[in-house]
Amino acid sequence: MTENFNILVDKLNLFRRKYYFFKLVKGLLVTLLVSILSFTTISVIEYFAYLPSLARTFIIYAGIILFAVLLLQFVLFPLFQLLKIIKQLSNENISKIIVKHFPEVKDKLLNILELSKLDNKSYSSEIILASIDQKINEIKIFNFQNAINFNCLKFILLYFMVSLSVIFGIIIFDKPLIAESNYRIINYNQNFSKPAPYIFELQNENLVVNKGDEFTILLNCEGESLPQVVYINIEGNNFLMKKKDSNYFEYHIESVINSFEFYFTDLKFLSESYELNTLPKPGISDFEVKITPPLYTRIRRENVNNVGDLKIPEDTEIEWIFKCIDTDSLFIQFDNSEKEFANKEGSLFKIQKRILQNSEYRIFVKNSYLDYNEVLSYSLTVIPDLFPEIRVVQNRDSSFYSRFYFMGEIADDYGFSNLNFHINVNNQDSIFPLEVVKNLINQEYFYTVDFNTFSFDSEEVSYYFSVSDNDAINGSKTTTSNSFIYNIPTREEIVEYDKEQFAVMEDMVDESMRLAEEIRKGLEELKYKNLDANVSDWEKSQMVNEVVKKKNQLEKLFDEIEQQNEDLNDFMNSFNEQDEEMLEKQAMIEELLEDVFSDELKELMEEFQKLAEEFDDKKFNQLSEQLDMSMDDLSKQLDRNLEMLRKMKVEQKLQSIIDDMYQLGADEEQLAQEINEKRNFEEVLDKDQKNKDELSGLEEELKDALELNDKLEEPLNYDDFEEEINNINEKFDLNNENLERKKKNKSSQSIKGTSEQIKNLAFNMDQLLQANMMQQKMESIENIRQILSNLIYFSFSQEDVMAQLSGIDPNDPTLNLLKRTQKKLKDQSVVVKDSLYALANRTPQITSLVNNELLKIELNLIKTQNTLDDGLIPSSRVSQQFVLTSVNNLALLLNEALRALEKQMASGMPGDQSCENPGQKAGGKSMGDMQQSSEQMKMLLEKMIEEMKKGNSQNMSQMLGESLMQHEMMQQMLREIMNDGSVGSDAREQLKNIDKMLEETRQEIMNKSISNRTLLRQNQIMTRLLEAEKSEIERDIDNKRESETADEDFYSNPVKYFEYNKKTENGLENLEQNIFKLNNFYNKKYKKYLNSIDGQGTR
Repeated sequence: MTENFNILVDKLNLFRRKYYFFKLVKGLLVTLLVSILSFTTISVIEYFAYLPSLARTFIIYAGIILFAVLLLQFVLFPLFQLLKIIKQLSNENISKIIVKHFPEVKDKLLNILELSKLDNKSYSSEIILASIDQKINEIKIFNFQNAINFNCLKFILLYFMVSLSVIFGIIIFDKPLIAESNYRIINYNQNFSKPAPYIFELQNENLVVNKGDEFTILLNCEGESLPQVVYINIEGNNFLMKKKDSNYFEYHIESVINSFEFYFTDLKFLSESYELNTLPKPGISDFEVKITPPLYTRIRRENVNNVGDLKIPEDTEIEWIFKCIDTDSLFIQFDNSEKEFANKEGSLFKIQKRILQNSEYRIFVKNSYLDYNEVLSYSLTVIPDLFPEIRVVQNRDSSFYSRFYFMGEIADDYGFSNLNFHINVNNQDSIFPLEVVKNLINQEYFYTVDFNTFSFDSEEVSYYFSVSDNDAINGSKTTTSNSFIYNIPTREEIVEYDKEQFAVMEDMVDESMRLAEEIRKGLEELKYKNLDANVSDWEKSQMVNEVVKKKNQLEKLFDEIEQQNEDLNDFMNSFNEQDEEMLEKQAMIEELLEDVFSDELKELMEEFQKLAEEFDDKKFNQLSEQLDMSMDDLSKQLDRNLEMLRKMKVEQKLQSIIDDMYQLGADEEQLAQEINEKRNFEEVLDKDQKNKDELSGLEEELKDALELNDKLEEPLNYDDFEEEINNINEKFDLNNENLERKKKNKSSQSIKGTSEQIKNLAFNMDQLLQANMMQQKMESIENIRQILSNLIYFSFSQEDVMAQLSGIDPNDPTLNLLKRTQKKLKDQSVVVKDSLYALANRTPQITSLVNNELLKIELNLIKTQNTLDDGLIPSSRVSQQFVLTSVNNLALLLNEALRALEKQMASGMPGDQSCENPGQKAGGKSMGDMQQSSEQMKMLLEKMIEEMKKGNSQNMSQMLGESLMQHEMMQQMLREIMNDGSVGSDAREQLKNIDKMLEETRQEIMNKSISNRTLLRQNQIMTRLLEAEKSEIERDIDNKRESETADEDFYSNPVKYFEYNKKTENGLENLEQNIFKLNNFYNKKYKKYLNSIDGQGTR
């Protein structure tokens, strides 16, 4: 380039430096001027306006930003360009600035710069240089630096000086305006208020409070004009202060959580700001309690949160885990002033302790600012291991006085260690452990005992149960049940009880006989009233009700007599071993008592009772005759029962006396041996005197027995043995004399002689009793044979009359003769009846079925006579057939009784016969007899079918009569077996079906509609009889097996007794116990409920 161009470039650089210097000076002045004006304006505004903190915050940050922008744009940027720190303007941009000041230059300067950039390859360098020089010469006369004029800055400088003068003037003449306002602006985060006409004076000396505590801010206002309302501003929110006086205000804060600033205001003026500071207060934010009960309680471990009041078992281990805030130390203080300090693990504090008793406890915490302070308080309630509870109910066996069944319940908090049954005799305990489920806290137990299996020296035995718990802390605790007393009755007490109770039973039988007589008289009176037309049906109905009422009383009394007899037998059998014959007699008499009020009589009374609702003369007349005979039969049965009871009691008393005589002889013989071996004369003398007293007691019992014997219609021929007893008493006196003299040999011989005499007396008494019983049996056998002979004669005679009536013409003179013969047979039946009643009074083998058959015979004989008198021959023949059926049944019953008596006579050991036929039932009827009868009936039916085919009507009528008689006998046998009550349920069901089939066959025979279907049904009857017999054989085998294990069941499974008797048992309710453990509160409620519903039981 040329020299001229270089000079031009230098000139441009000089201009550039001056240009940037100008901009720097101008920017500095503008920045200072704007800053001074802004500062002054804001200071004046703040001085008078007292701008809020937010406005002042905005002003100060806005001022800083404005100053920073001015400084950067107008000062620093030009300075950095001048110093070439940042890029300067290019020559082209500079030329544009110069052109603005020198228009003459126009675009010449720009052309020069453009030409200097042209490529020499395109144009000739000489031409370019020449062109540049030409243009430079044209503009050389211009001085580019003159384009920048500093005079234009004087106005800015003037404004700056004026502003600066104002600032200094304010500082000189009103310094607070600048100082105070700028102080408030600089402390923009503080609140400042205009000075009020009064002073806010904070009365609190110390603005420090524990975190969470309450605090009261106190304010006093002083000045000429006091505010009526003052607010406290807390973090921008105004709260009305409570005015206590004209110039005194306060504000209460319940809980101060954090530090805060506040000031006072009346909404016109503000006080200065204050700060309330909080100190960290130790505290518990959360805690957990781990409860570990003793192992033996089997209570699961439990964790609870924020629960301090606890109910726990004794010796429970507790671990407290506290989560604390601002806490350095923690301890728990218990009632006994014992302190348990916690172990610190981070922010957690742990304390572990075993609790043995009730206690209140308090929790204390502290930190570096505050000393120990109580923060929580709770209580521990220790649930002691209570004594176990036991309840028991005892029931005496209805058949064995010495047997007892026990059912009870035990309960405890946590379980048991043992359960025992105790028998105490003379303060000596015998313990019998019972099985117990140790972990089940509520459970039932069952036990049985038979005191006859023990040998006691005392007449009184106490017994009770005890249960022990599983307390592993204090040792097992034992609770005993109520003690029971079992009094072993002496012989005298047993005899006296027997005498009293039998007298009660006699009175009850007498009362029943009186009621039966009243019923009979009532029926007689009603019969007479029925003939009186003046008596209304209502009056008759009332008389019927009265009779029915007495009947109900009588029936209830029969039940009581039956129960009284059974209870007395059970009592006596419990303490006196009865022989087989006596037990058999007891059973027979119990059966007689049970059957006194027969089913037929009950049905008659039910029909009679219906008359009370609507009296019917015709129906009453039909019933009255049957009721008369039934009540007469009932009276005879009552007489018989009383006689049988007395007879059995006499035999029982005599047999008991004989047994005790034998025992007394054995005891005397034992004393003879003792005097030889021990030579203890005083002891033997005392025992010998007791034996003498016992003999006197037996003598009194013998007198009572003989006194009762005298009441019998046919008393036993029995001696009082007074002479023999007197001789024995003399021997006892001799014994005492020898023992007092301590003569060993004489005493021994004398006592032995006494023993022999007593044994001889017992033997003689026994022989006399057996002779009487044998004599009675022989007489009974003879009487039965005679009665059977009479019955056979009667039966043949009745059959003869019945045969002669067959086909007779009603006008035939022979009919009158047959009527007289029939009446004679009726009179003869009375002899048989009286003989049977007399026989039944001393023979228990004659069952109540005999009376039933006698009653049927009497009723049907009356019907026969009445129908004959009325000319109803076919009806009379039917009644005659019923008479024959009953006579045959009666003969069968007597024959069975005869065989039983003959067996006893032949055996020499009465009543000790084994049953050879398991299918044989009471009364002599067996499945085999029925099968034989069924086979005979089948053969007869087959003959009847053949005769029907031949058309032989004469033989047919005879066979129909025989078939009906055979049929009636079979049905009678069947019903006797079912009514006996000794057949099993399976066999009974079979017999019921057979009875229905027999009734169908009977209807077909009466309707003369016999067919092959009838024979088929008869085969089915035989098949079902075989099945019933098989069922009975199997049942007898099972019964035998059960009888062999009866005693084992008594001891092994007493719970069956309570299951069987649970409806009538007075004791514990059969509650389903819950195996889940209840907590203490609900467990007590549960036990209270059990006690409330079980108040009747023995505890």
